[in-house]
Amino acid sequence: MEVTGAALRARKHVYSEKPLSISTGEAEPLLGIAATNGVRIGCAPDTFLGAAQQTARKLLDEGAIGSPIGGTAFFMSGGPESWHPNPEFFYQKGAGPVFDMGPYYLTALVNLLGSIKRVWSAGRTTLPQRTIGSGARKGVSFPVVVLSYLSAILEFRSGPIVTFVASFDVPAYNHPYIEIYGTAGTLQLPDPILLRRRRSVKPK
Repeated sequence: MEVTGAALRARKHVYSEKPLSISTGEAEPLLGIAATNGVRIGCAPDTFLGAAQQTARKLLDEGAIGSPIGGTAFFMSGGPESWHPNPEFFYQKGAGPVFDMGPYYLTALVNLLGSIKRVWSAGRTTLPQRTIGSGARKGVSFPVVVLSYLSAILEFRSGPIVTFVASFDVPAYNHPYIEIYGTAGTLQLPDPILLRRRRSVKPK
């Protein structure tokens, strides 16, 4: 936050990694500083600019599945400690599955359905400690201080209600990454995380 604020005060446009902040209380002052200094501020992800996401948006706009009524979005994995040599930061404040990978899914949903009006959620920390599974520090354990499994219901201002699940506790599952349900059909989207280098269409 300090670095972003300093850049904005120096009248520099800022584009940062996701998320922009971990609370609206931290984000709103940054937006105010940007407005005062006449510069722009934004953050990743930009995967909604990719062909798959933009094609899905076009289909929704054209009424291909009728009126959207709901949907689902799932990010689930067994956690990065199996392959990352220094995975502790994934389980500290400001990280976890929601802040680390959730932005890809939430950005895709907002691009498709518009802003979110209300959220209900519940979560848990399944394992209080994790063990590094690879690299020079293999076998070292570390504490988990964030929710590692979270389930939320997202109510969009445009009407649809979407179930979103994000977890570092699930090593195998069989759900589609994102589905949008409409009155005349269902739209299924690929994993938005894997589209980071496939940008090709300008957003609407």
